[in-house]
Amino acid sequence: MRDDDELIAAYEADFDEPPRRRSNRGFWIVAGTLLVACVVLVVEIFANLGLKDTVAHAQFSLRQAQAAAEGVRVETGSFVAADASGLAARVPERTFVGPDQASAGLDDLSVWATERGWAAAVSARPGACFYLRLDSSGEESFGAGTTCTGTAASEASDSRW
Repeated sequence: MRDDDELIAAYEADFDEPPRRRSNRGFWIVAGTLLVACVVLVVEIFANLGLKDTVAHAQFSLRQAQAAAEGVRVETGSFVAADASGLAARVPERTFVGPDQASAGLDDLSVWATERGWAAAVSARPGACFYLRLDSSGEESFGAGTTCTGTAASEASDSRW
């Protein structure tokens, strides 16, 4: 004859259900979220791939114009002759326009030149412009904005782009 413990164990065994399989839904939610985030990241990387080249080209154009303007200042004692026509003769691969005309692209610079200093603006893309300004001592200031004229560049005051 079975004792009470055995009877209770047998009775409970009749009603025990096999263990339920655990859902892996949480794993798939996390894995799916990570996959979507990775796809978005890759798309953003490829969407902005050409931007760094555009920015580098714009800054190179400004540095090239700066070197020519500083050459004018060394020769003449001021930046006055480093206007659009003066720089066009020194840097023929770039186009230079007056201080109130907007830059039209990476190789087209708007130049402001006076006794007080020199400034140039170049359009990196529509609505994005880089500025470089030199004061009478040759001290550099940088800036960025949406108005792409030499006059706007003459207000640049940042220590870096």
